[in-house]
Order: sequence, then C-alpha cells, then structure tokens
Amino acid sequence: MNYNMIFSKSVLAAVAMAATLTACSSDDDTVNNDENGSVSSAFIFSATNSEGNANYIATVGSLDEGESSVLNNGFETFTATEWFTYKNKYLFRLQYNQGNAGGTSAYFLNSKGEIEQTDYTFDIQRFTTYGIYGDYVMTAAAAASSKVDAKGNAAYGISVTYLDAEKGTTRNRDMIMSENFLGTGEYVTLSGMVEANGKLYSAVVPLGLSAYGSEVENGKYIKAGNEDLLAVAESGARTLSTTQYPDSSFVVIYDNEKMENPTIIRTNKMSYASGRMRSQFYQTIWAAENGDIYVFSPSYARLQTDARLKSTHTSKVMRIKAGATEFDETYGAVDLESKAGMPLFRCWSMSGDYFLCQFYGAGINTMGTGANVLGIYQGSTKEFKTIQGLPSTDVITSYSKRPYTENGLTYIAVQTNDGQKPAVYSIDPKTGIAKRGIEIECGTISYAGKLFAVK
Repeated sequence: MNYNMIFSKSVLAAVAMAATLTACSSDDDTVNNDENGSVSSAFIFSATNSEGNANYIATVGSLDEGESSVLNNGFETFTATEWFTYKNKYLFRLQYNQGNAGGTSAYFLNSKGEIEQTDYTFDIQRFTTYGIYGDYVMTAAAAASSKVDAKGNAAYGISVTYLDAEKGTTRNRDMIMSENFLGTGEYVTLSGMVEANGKLYSAVVPLGLSAYGSEVENGKYIKAGNEDLLAVAESGARTLSTTQYPDSSFVVIYDNEKMENPTIIRTNKMSYASGRMRSQFYQTIWAAENGDIYVFSPSYARLQTDARLKSTHTSKVMRIKAGATEFDETYGAVDLESKAGMPLFRCWSMSGDYFLCQFYGAGINTMGTGANVLGIYQGSTKEFKTIQGLPSTDVITSYSKRPYTENGLTYIAVQTNDGQKPAVYSIDPKTGIAKRGIEIECGTISYAGKLFAVK
C-alpha cells in the first residue's frame, strides 16, 4: 500500500493572522494537580462568541455547577464543523470548508493548566464522516478516482485520511474503490468508524449509480423498470443520485485501520445506517462496553418521492454480537421510532449499553432542522426512556457537537431561545434524569469534556 505522507507545521503564525490567540490561565479552581504540583487534568469547554465568528477554549472547575464566559477568557480559535476529544489528550477542531480540503487543528492542556495549540495542523481531504481507531482520527468521503471508462466517466472511490495526534502527521490511504462495493453496481460512502473487538466497523451508505456504474455492461446495474429515473447530462452520461436498495442496510468489517479484505454484512430489515445533515454522514453505529455493536438506521431513504426508491422502514436498531460477522437474527430489528414516537436523527454511545438518541420533533429531513428531542435506548433490554429535566423542546435550539461521558454520566450542552444562558446538562442513563450544570456566557457551546495534561 502506498501512503502519501504530509506533515504541516508552524500553523500558529497562520492562525494569528485571523485570530488573537490567548492562553487559558491556570487557576486552582479549574484544574486538578498531581502529587508533584503539576496540573494533571481539567474540565474544558469550547464555545463561540455571541456573533458566532470566533470560538474559545477554556478550563472550568466542574461541568456540574458554576458559571463561566468566553468574554476575555480562553484560547481563541476559528469555529469548526466538529469538536471532539481524542483519548482525553487532544481536543480536535475538524473543519469541512465547503467541500474543499480543510485545515484541522488540535489543542491540549499543558502542565501549567493552560490550553495550547499543537505546533502543527492537519491537511485533510474533503470529509463527510470521521471516527477514531487506534492511534488515528480517521476521515472519509466519496470522491472521483483517476480510473475512467471508455467514455471518460470516472469511477468513484472512498478517500481515507489518517490524522496522528501524537506525531502530527496526515496520511492519505490509497483510495478504496467503491463502485460495485456491495455487488449491486452502486458506489458507496462510509458513515462513522468504530473500534471494537480488535476490528474496525463502519456503516456503508449506497449512493446510487455514477456515470461510470450506469455504463457497466450496457446498464447491467440499472434495475428493470428504473431506466426513467436516471438523470441524463448533455454528454449522455446517466446518473442516479440515490440508492435502488432503500430497504437494505450494510456494515463493513475490517481487521484493522488498513481497511483491506472487507467483510460485508447485510440486512433487509432496515434501511442504511447514518445520520444526515447536508453532505455530512453522522455516525449511528456504536459499540457497547461488552463489544456488541448496535446499528441505528434513521431511514432517510423514506424521503424519496418515487416508490421505487423509497424505503418502507421506520427508524430501527439492530445488533451485531461481539465477534460476529452477521446481524443478530435473534435480536431482530427494533422499531425505535415507534418507541420514541418520532424519527431518529443521530445517536452516540453512553456508558454500558446505553445510547443517547437525538430525534426529530418536527419530522425527518436531511438538513437536521427540528431535531430537538433527546431520549435513551438500552441495547440489551430494548427499553427506551424519555429524559426528564431538560428544557422544554419548544425552546431548545441546538445541542453541542458531541457528548462526553464520565463516571456513568453523559454531558451534553443545550442552547435555548428563552433567554437562558447555554448550559451543560448531565444525564444519568439509568434513571433518565438530566441535571443543569455549568452555564456559559457565549453564543453556543460547541463541546464540553475533560483533558488530561500532556507533559
């Protein structure tokens, strides 16, 4: 396998041109010290200003109580598409940049309790999903390859990039060819990456027929009766921008991050497993602490208007037992939408085999709007519970990018339009009780969690 090694340093000067960088000051109320007096860890938040044109990272004494602000406080950064922590050592700022290559930066807590930016950034290819595996933050996206057919139509593949936080390197894998990846003739992309049981799991999202795929063997992969569904360009190229298999869900299993020799499993009991927001594919495949994999399908294919392309499934969840290479037929397909009374947008793992689910309160769409309801699903019992203690759903406008779990509690930030400050809430998955914690004077809280000091 050939890798393109990229190493980008000295980003601080570039960032300084666009933002004023200020280190977060250390104080005994916001950090934890080790036996030598050095800072060992601190709770942190990332939040925008009220104008939404800058982001600040600061330390706080607790996520469960207190107040803080972005005013004259914290390390100033650019805003981002995604914020998340890698092994509680680095806070990642992942930027999409409207389909072009995106600059991504990482931040850490030093032994003085100050937030610093690493002296490198990561140059990544266009990404539509990401995940963490081993030493890497991995991003992926569908992209045209250099392979073309006799008519000049490019075959599609999946571009994969590895970000190594410790070494500061960006590594691009050889493109994974995605045409006919599932044996259906369609090209695909991935949604999320999960490390469990010594394997890498990812949901596969079929995207339809590219101009390349539609020409294979004179249209072999165009299902009979679907010919009129293809868009025809002036060049004569035919494409279908959605899958012809809306009632199927696929998962690929790899032995490691090299992503070779895939094992692909399929079920017809639910639609593809991914959250959607514009071009982003949100991860809805997660591992429980015992290694069982839970695969959640919002069933976005039901939004299609033509019955030939429209899914008949509601939002469902299925299980892959730890170490298995097939869906668990004894578990079946749980109708999560019926339990919640609304369609799923996206979800995250909590502690044990609990999962935090975000639902559409006002109907499913691919823009992510109206997804203001949270609930909890327990994998082993198939039980669903609503969450008590959050603000009323009619005033909730958004949540933070990703929750943080510690000591059995999951923390997520909530923004409302009722005049209250954005706040972090702790959620106990066993009781379904949410408690209001620290309030931040800011625009929106992008992320709240903890960093351990990098020494």
